[in-house]
Amino acid sequence: MGGKWTILAISVLAEQPRRFNELKRLIGGISQQILTRTLKALEHDGMVTRTVPPTVPPQVEYALIRLNTP
Repeated sequence: MGGKWTILAISVLAEQPRRFNELKRLIGGISQQILTRTLKALEHDGMVTRTVPPTVPPQVEYALIRLNTP
């Protein structure tokens, strides 16, 4: 894990949960393919959750997982 796009995605998600296109717009300069790959890697690593509410059209939301710290 790491790299420019991963850091930028985490930075944007640290503010609040975001939908895919909102993330793409806020990060800027990232392709859809790279953003998808970055989000899947973060989800796989347990850092991001992906929520798909039962809406039409689907509006997938990504959120940073908050760790409990003392």
